[in-house]
Amino acid sequence: MLLTSSLLLVLLTVICYIDFPHLGLHFNTYLSKSKTTDKTIYLVPDFCKIAKVVPIYKAKDKENFTNYRPISLLPSVSKLLEKVVHKRVYHFLKDALYSSQYGFRPGHSTSHAVCEFTANMLQYLDDKYSTLGVFLDLSKAFDTIDHSILLQKLNHYGIRGKALEWFRSYLLNRTQFVVYNNVNSNIQNLTTGVPQGSVLGPLLFIIYTNDLPNTLTHSKCILFADDTTIFYSSKNLNELFNNIKSDLNVVTDWFKANKLTLNISKTNYILFSRSRNTNFIIPPIIIGNEQIQKVAHIKFLGIIIDEKFDWHKHIEFCQNKIASGNYALNSLKKTLPIKQLITMYYSLIQPYLSYGIILWGHAHKKYINKLKVSQNKTIRNINNSKYNESAKPIYSKLRILTLDEIYKIELCKFMYGSSTHTLPLPLLSLYTPNTEIHSHNTRQRGDAHVTARHTELLSRSFIHTAPDIWHTIPQKIKKSGTKHAFKHQVTKFLSILVD
Repeated sequence: MLLTSSLLLVLLTVICYIDFPHLGLHFNTYLSKSKTTDKTIYLVPDFCKIAKVVPIYKAKDKENFTNYRPISLLPSVSKLLEKVVHKRVYHFLKDALYSSQYGFRPGHSTSHAVCEFTANMLQYLDDKYSTLGVFLDLSKAFDTIDHSILLQKLNHYGIRGKALEWFRSYLLNRTQFVVYNNVNSNIQNLTTGVPQGSVLGPLLFIIYTNDLPNTLTHSKCILFADDTTIFYSSKNLNELFNNIKSDLNVVTDWFKANKLTLNISKTNYILFSRSRNTNFIIPPIIIGNEQIQKVAHIKFLGIIIDEKFDWHKHIEFCQNKIASGNYALNSLKKTLPIKQLITMYYSLIQPYLSYGIILWGHAHKKYINKLKVSQNKTIRNINNSKYNESAKPIYSKLRILTLDEIYKIELCKFMYGSSTHTLPLPLLSLYTPNTEIHSHNTRQRGDAHVTARHTELLSRSFIHTAPDIWHTIPQKIKKSGTKHAFKHQVTKFLSILVD
């Protein structure tokens, strides 16, 4: 039986009162003034649009408000409503979304975005092209979205009529208050931005920026929410810089037109090149009156990329993080049981060993061995073993994967995604099934055909090593019905772990 408008509003009020009890009077006042007509049921009540902002301290000076991260909490009932709308809207628009937008999309991740970028860079270098990658930084992008522009874009993508009016209501009359030291601020109106902490906010943001790549004449673009990276390749360095400057000017105009602010001081670029033209003087890249800084390495979605792709900076970063985690484990190993220490390991150590390893796992042994030494030290700490005790039996005892095993398993998971067509579209194009190339069996590469390579840099990368590992996996495991089942089976096959 359908709820009447009045009964629905009363129910929403009760739920919101449970979330924010001190705002009960505000809800009651809204309820008494609301006209419960049939139209009300299609709009978003104002009391579902109140955000409680809790500042979380990050680091450095506690007296400086910029050192706090604002966490926005919305009434739980609003999230239930938004989940229903999100499912419908995403299904309607998913084919219209830019293929290299990796933010807030099922089956897309930060590591996928870095994989696409790295694959492009390595292929260009292999073909003797120079590439200029510009990593753009936006200031408070989610907070500065213009509502009228957003509604125009929703209309452009086919969300019209009552659906568009629902979104207009969703964005209208949004408010927030801050809670700090158990003190509540006054309620303030929000006239711009997508709701922080909401279900729909991230989707609305990627819809808002979806047309940005259309402005580029020469360059390509990879997006992850507000992280924007553009790159262009050429064998002519003058052409390279001229074309990237041209595209940057257009992108800057797009940001201004859409009321987004580019933070020039945090925008950098890297020149990836095998060129030995020592006479070429690198020209400055200027946006407005400010010059973009050239850097040798940069953290891109949690992975440090350097101009030579030897990954030593990222591995050094991981090693430092593991050292910190190992210090914590060493301090607690005489206090906590092994089970809790292993849980800490998976929280403090494992993420740095597994995240993006298909990109940097092939790095030179002098870098990788340092990580192996750190990991061995960690598992000895957990097991309270001597510093010179053999690590291999301890890995098996604790059921912890070695770095080599993690690398192989992650490569296989990537290939499983390729074989089941569950990878993002740009990454599916890395491999062509051998059956589309020829009819005879290719024993070296199994199911995937990859193009020829000319440099060791490309031949040792995940693009070429993943098919080699994949070829060693039995067909029974490859045909696993789910990703979870495949991960379980391939881990048993490739590791020293036993049931």
